[in-house]
Formats: sequence, C-alpha cells, structure tokens
Amino acid sequence: MEKIKNIFNSIIELSDNEFNDYLSKLSTTEYKKGEIITPKGSIENYAYYIQKGIVRRFIDRGEGEATFYFAFEQDFVSAYDSFITQTPCRYSLQALENTSLIRISWDDVQDLYKKSYKWERIGRILNEQAYIERADREFSLLAKSPQERYENLFQQNPEVIKRIPLKYIASYIGITPQALSRIRKRIF
Repeated sequence: MEKIKNIFNSIIELSDNEFNDYLSKLSTTEYKKGEIITPKGSIENYAYYIQKGIVRRFIDRGEGEATFYFAFEQDFVSAYDSFITQTPCRYSLQALENTSLIRISWDDVQDLYKKSYKWERIGRILNEQAYIERADREFSLLAKSPQERYENLFQQNPEVIKRIPLKYIASYIGITPQALSRIRKRIF
C-alpha cells in the first residue's frame, strides 16, 4: 500500500485519514493464469492495481485475438473507457499469469470524488497518464517499425516481458509470431 500512497502523494499530498478512507474501500481479488478479468460486453465496475502478475487487453477479431495493451506489477489497469462511462466494454482483460489485484469500485471512486477535490485531482492525473500512454501506443503503431516497437517494449520491461507468451507480444506489435522470431534473432 505504501507504493500506492507514494503515487498519490506525488500528485497531491493526502492526509492519513484521506488515505485510510481510500484503503477502507479496497478489496483484493485473485485470477488464475488465462482467466478473464473483464469480459467483452460487460460493464467495468472496478479500477485495479496489480500487486502481482500481468494483465492484457485484447479483442477477438474472429480470425484471432489482437492484444493492444499490457499492464505489469505496480500498474493501474481497467477497461477505463467502460469504467468511466459505465457502458459495455468493447474488449476483454485477461490475467496472463496468476494475478493478484487490489480493486476499488466505480461507486467508491465517485464517493471519493464527492468528498474531496484531492481525489478528483488524483483521478484526473491518472486518467491523463493513461491517455498519454494510449497516444504513445497509437503513435508507435503508426511511426515505428515492428522491431522498434519490440525493442521499446523490451526496454520498458526487460524481465517481465520474458513472462509473456510470444504470440501475445507479436500481436501487440502488429506482426506474426514468425516475424517476431526473425526480429528476436537479429537483436539477440
């Protein structure tokens, strides 16, 4: 919990009472490797903090799945658009390994927002950071080669990326697993 508190305090200083109010709204949940956290078509009711594990966002395109986001330990993750708008999710969240999540409900987030401008500020900043990550991802897909996208992902998470099946990494950078194998041979 200290890491979460440090993240929040880097945005705006919270009193012990304010942070304890937040803690009182949290619950922990566990997912087994491969288990769906948020299925497509459902409404996302939780925002999560990953204590342990890896989560991916993906869509099923009929001919196969397309992974478009990975979240790792100490990341916040959710089907944010569904969470914010309380409308059905257009994609799914899945645990890529046994995963432990700390979660807060949409109702509890709204309660915190009503109690203090500090929580609204934290929510705004975290959502702005999520938007920037999404914009960076879109830019990467348009402006960088598959090798550059792989190298960036590897540089960001060199140890964790080894825990992700290559088929999901290939999908994430927009190539086939065979093309990813050729890139990996060139790099290593």
